[in-house]
This record gives sequence, structure tokens and C-alpha cells, in this order.
Amino acid sequence: MKAGVVHCRCSKCYSVPARKRVRKRSSGITLLSLPEEVLLCVLQYLSAEDLLSIRAVHSQLRDIVDNHSSVWARVSFRDTWPSPNTLWLFERAADKGNFEAAVKLGIAYLYNEGPLLSDEGRADVCGRKASHFFSLAESLRSLTADPFIWVFIRPPWSPTGSCCKAVVFDHLKAECANNMERRGPLLHCLAKVLQLFEDDEKRSEAISMLEESSQAGCLQSSYLLWQHSRKAAIADPGRYLQCVRTLRDYAGKGCWEAQLSLAKVCSSGNPLGLESKACSDLVAQLFSSCNPASRPSSQEILKQGIKDSMRYILVDWLVEVTTMKDFTSQTLHVTVGCVDRYLTLRSVPKARLQLLGIACMVICTRYISKEILTIREAVWLTDNTYKYEDLVRMMGEVISVLEGNIRSPTLLDYGEVLLSLLPLERRTTHLFSYICELSLLYSALATPPPAKLACAALLLTRALHHYAPLWPTLLADYTGFSKQDIVPLSVLLYVKCFSQDVPKDYRHVSLTGVKQRFEDEAYHHISKDKVMDFKELCQILEIPEVVPQMEPPSPTGQPADIHTFLASPSSDGKKRRDDSMQAHRGSFVATPTAELSNQEEKLLGDILDWSLDTSCSGYEGDREEESSMISIKLDPLTDAGERGEHCRALSSDEDSFCEARREVNKDSQGQEPVSLSKDLHSSGYSSVQSVSPSSTCSSSSYSSSLRACTFKTFTTSLGAASSNAQPGFRLLVPMQRPRGTSSKQVKRKNTAAHSGCEVEREEEEEEYSASAGFLSL
Repeated sequence: MKAGVVHCRCSKCYSVPARKRVRKRSSGITLLSLPEEVLLCVLQYLSAEDLLSIRAVHSQLRDIVDNHSSVWARVSFRDTWPSPNTLWLFERAADKGNFEAAVKLGIAYLYNEGPLLSDEGRADVCGRKASHFFSLAESLRSLTADPFIWVFIRPPWSPTGSCCKAVVFDHLKAECANNMERRGPLLHCLAKVLQLFEDDEKRSEAISMLEESSQAGCLQSSYLLWQHSRKAAIADPGRYLQCVRTLRDYAGKGCWEAQLSLAKVCSSGNPLGLESKACSDLVAQLFSSCNPASRPSSQEILKQGIKDSMRYILVDWLVEVTTMKDFTSQTLHVTVGCVDRYLTLRSVPKARLQLLGIACMVICTRYISKEILTIREAVWLTDNTYKYEDLVRMMGEVISVLEGNIRSPTLLDYGEVLLSLLPLERRTTHLFSYICELSLLYSALATPPPAKLACAALLLTRALHHYAPLWPTLLADYTGFSKQDIVPLSVLLYVKCFSQDVPKDYRHVSLTGVKQRFEDEAYHHISKDKVMDFKELCQILEIPEVVPQMEPPSPTGQPADIHTFLASPSSDGKKRRDDSMQAHRGSFVATPTAELSNQEEKLLGDILDWSLDTSCSGYEGDREEESSMISIKLDPLTDAGERGEHCRALSSDEDSFCEARREVNKDSQGQEPVSLSKDLHSSGYSSVQSVSPSSTCSSSSYSSSLRACTFKTFTTSLGAASSNAQPGFRLLVPMQRPRGTSSKQVKRKNTAAHSGCEVEREEEEEEYSASAGFLSL
């Protein structure tokens, strides 16, 4: 508009802008607009913290959360453990039917890990609370499920003072008389506990409890009673026939242990008087009922971020623990099975993979073996990388994720059926066991069903020892697998188990724990035998010489980060004090040990005779510090005026470690570090020793002579020759000892701290379903 010009308000000079139509936006779909059924499905998959946040948003959401127990029954408690602040949340979810909350509360009260209770009457209060939530957790499972809570209250019990396990046992026993609905599983658990005592009176009481539990409908109790009466029935043919018929009934009801026993009975004979075809079909039905969908897949494990090399190192270390503690091979198989099932359902950080493995072994030894692996022992076996409470919480995570299903059919279970059907020579049987344990190391062999894998291992064993025919008609009829069905899997077994390319840790040390285990005389040194080459095997199997396709690489496309995986989890404080060490030095480095001189052996002989089996028994032995540590004064190797020091219990105290290290640095100035030679027999994790943590002692002269051998000098001198070692002691990398040899080494303490968190569950584990075809026979 030009200045000085006046415009009129005509339509040409002045126009009112047209009114624009604003389209109303349609109201978006909110959480409140969803149907209540859909909203409940959404709320059931939230974590406990998210559920509380949603509840505070709107009154309608608050009413839905408060009035529907299904929301609390399915809520997730990942990364959460009962504490004084969250205790009410766990108890509310447990009362609404949440299995995970009930299990974690029971374990938390049993080990007093989480709830803060005063020392006065703590065992009684914790025992009463633990028994309530253990009973609640058992009642939330199906009737055909195997009861599990007896694993946590089984002996040994603490002989001194009040034992929380005994309190839980008494409260569960009192509840059986008042609660008829939970009577069956609870009586089964009480009977399992009493059977582990040496007292004949308690064992007879266990039999009466099993009878009552069987009448209440517990199928597992019925099977245990059958096992008890079987020995007496063998002498009488009529009673034995009725005994086998009873076993067939239990197998038809879905008890997989009864199915395996029935298959063994029918494989070794025909007590039921069936036709040969019907008898073979009965056993073949067991092998065909093995559900491959319940087996963990290598791809599922890889998707969780766990590479093949990481799993190999873990299983190799678990083999060393099994050998050192003389656990059965079945314990090892069940432990690895629990690890694989957990990894398929929940992701685990690499720094906590070793914690998962040792937690599964603690649970499985209590379930299978008479001798258990205590929690304190397990923490010590990890070089104190993890704390006591870390292991307790991981045990709760494993039980809640697996929904209490600890035991499942393994490769050895089907192998026993095959060996009862067609026995092998003793040396060949050891080779079969050797192949079965080698198969545990590879995630690609965790995918096939255990029944088919057992057949493939047997075929490979017969081929390596030149049995003819390789796969007789008897095996084909009773297993349902032809030779052509299992030859590809047998070749994969050979390529994996007998490959020369053995994985190594970041120290370039070959991991051969299974091979060393079967070099023992008890296995006829079977792992030292020369294995036929691949070409000869293909000729025996009558197949072309084609190496089978390996499993696909990791979905991430990145190579296995072995170096990062082997680094021990540590806290920020530990990183600050380890600045002078190597960047990735972790507790997986073999722990330095000191070989005792003759004089020291004479003085410390009684202490070193303490075994892991007797030093850590009972609940209180797990939790409390060592109270009977012994200090022995040796002839001085250094200054006579140095003050004596007493042995300390395993600890991760930052301040005491720093003070000790400053003293070591002062005393070690001007001294040459003692070097170590590379050990070719140690695992990728902390070396496993046969010395008890309670047998670790320190003295004034002995500890002062070891001051030059700090973790720094040990790490930097790894692999170099020891030329200037001090007389009287020598640092060694711990090696695998043959059975029966006495221990002559003292394990040094490691104070590595740990920081990490639990992870979430992504999907539910499928339950092993037994075939109903046994009912028709």
C-alpha cells in the first residue's frame, strides 16, 4: 500500500479472507478405549514396576488391575528381587497366583537374602515364611509335574543351633495335616527329604509318606513306591508280572520316568508276554515321543547373544567341576540341559554366563546327587567372581524360568535303554559315554532330540570299534530309526567331537576338559585311543566322503568375542585399582597356587586333608563366614620381626584389598617377579582345584614370601619360564589331577567384585508330554 493513498472498503480494495474449514481429527485409540479382554492381555505382559505406573494413570486402570487376579498372576519380576521396599508387591502377586513371586519369596526367606529381619528368632520367622511361599509355589503347578521344593530343604542340615531348613520341614509337615488340597506334592517332598537321611526310622517314615502321597494322587510318589517294591518282587514271577503291569499304568498316565523304566524292562526281556512286534512298538513309542520342539535350538541360543565359543568354554568348565567333585555324568547332562533351556527363554549377559552355569549345577546336584555342591563352594569355584547373594538370586531366576521343571530326559537316559537292548563291551561302553559328553560342548548338537542323538552316538560308537552289523534289525525295530535316518547325525557327531580344531581361550590354551576326564583309568583311558580318519569312517558307513554342512554363523555377523567374554565381571572400584594390570585380565585366568615345601607340608598336612565335601555342609555353613580358621607359624623365610596374620574368609572388601595391595607393592619393589609356564590343561574359566576354601591358610612367613607374586606379576609373566624362583615355594598354574591323589596346593583368594542384573523371560518353556499310547497296551 502506497503512503498517502486512502482506500475504500469496496470489494475490490478490501476483501475479508474466507474462513477455512478445519477438519476435526478423529479421536485416537487410547489404552482406555480398548476392550477389557484386550486390555487384560496387554497388562499381563508388563513388569511389576510398569504395572504400578499404569495403575496410577487412571482410576479405570486401577480398578482393572486391582480386581483381576490374572494380571498379578502373569506379571513379570525381571531384574527385581524381594527387598523391604518391594516385599508387599511380591507377596500380593504370590497370593494372586504368581509362580515367580512365590519362588523368589521362598528362596529369599530361606537364605535371608532380601528381607531385613532381626537376628532374634530369624530362623523361625524365615522358616515359617519360606514354607508358606514354597507350598504356594508347589500348588500353582500341575498335578503331573515333579515336585521340586525339597531340593532347597534337603540335608545336610546345620548341626549347630536352629536350622531354617528344619523349620521349613516342620511347617510343611504341619500343613499336610491341615491342607488336603496340597497334601500330595508336599508329602512327596517331605518323603524325598527323609530318604536322604541314614536313619532307618526316618526312611520307614518316608515310605509311609509316599503311600499317603500316592493315595492323594501324586504320580511321582507312586513311581517311587514301585521302585521300592520292585526288588522284592523280582524273586516271585507272579508278583513281578503285576509289578510290570503297574509300571505300564504309570507310564500311560504320563510319567516319563516310568516310561523309561518300562522301555528298559521290555528291552531286556518280555515280562508282559506280548508279541515281539507289540514289545518293539512299545519301546519305539518312547523314542518317537521325544518332542523335538522342547529341545533348545542353536539359533535360539545365538539370538540371545551367546556364541558357540562362549557356550563351549562354559560347558568345558562345568566338566572340570564335575570331575573335581566326582559327580555323575548324569548330573553334568542335566546341568547343561538346564543351561540350554534357560538360554532359549531368557537372555543372559556374557558376564553372568558363568553364574548361570554354576547356579544350574548347584540345583542339579541337589536334585540328583547324594553329595551336593554348596553355595559357598560354588562361589569359591568361580574365584569369588560372584557373591553369595548373586548365586542365590540366580537360583531363583533359574527355578522361576524353568517353572520348577529341573529334570528332563537326557541323552544318557535313552542310551541306557539302548545298552539294555543290545549290550556292548566295557571299553566300547566307555567310548559311548565319551561321545555323549563330547556332544555337550557344541550348541549344534543340542538341537536334535536326545533319543535320536543317542541312536546316532551308538551308531558312531559301533562304527569306531568295527561292530558288524552297524545297525542291526533289532535296533531298527525297537527305536524306529533306520540306519539312513541317523547316519547324517552320526557324521556330524564325528566331525564335531573328534575335530582337531579345539576351541581355545584368550590365552591360546586348548579347552579339553572332557578329554582329560576320560583319560582316567576308570574309563580305560579311552580318550587316548587313536580315532579312525574320516575317509575310513565314510567307507564303513557306506556314504560318500562329504563333510556335513556346519551350522550357520551368528546372526550378528560378527566373530565370537572370546576376549570380551572371558573378562571377569567387575565393579568400577576394581577397574580403578587394576589400572596397572592388563586391560582384559579377568578371574578366568588360572588362579596362582603355591606348591608347599616339605616343611610346610608336614605342618599343614592335617589342614589340607579337609575336603570340600565335609567343610561346607548345611544351610549355616553356606551363609556364615569360616569360624575355625587356623594360623600356623612356619620357620621364617623373611624378617623374623614380621607380625603373624590370620586367615581371612573369602571376601570382596575393597578397602582391605587395596591396603593389602599397597603393602605388596612396597615389599615387592626391587624383587624379580616369579614367572609361570603356560598350562595346557586349564579351562577358559577360573581353574578348578580340589582344595577346599576352608583349607586355605596363611601364616606370617608364608604370606610374606608370596608378596612378590601379585596378580600383576602373575598376569604379565604368564607364559614365561621361571628361572629366578624363590626356594621353598613355586607358583603353578593348577592342573587336572587324577582321581585318588591328595591335594598339595593352597588356592589363593580372589576379591573380584561383580555387578550385573537379571534378565527377562521372553517365552514359556514347553512341557514334556508323554504319549498316551501306553494305555492301549
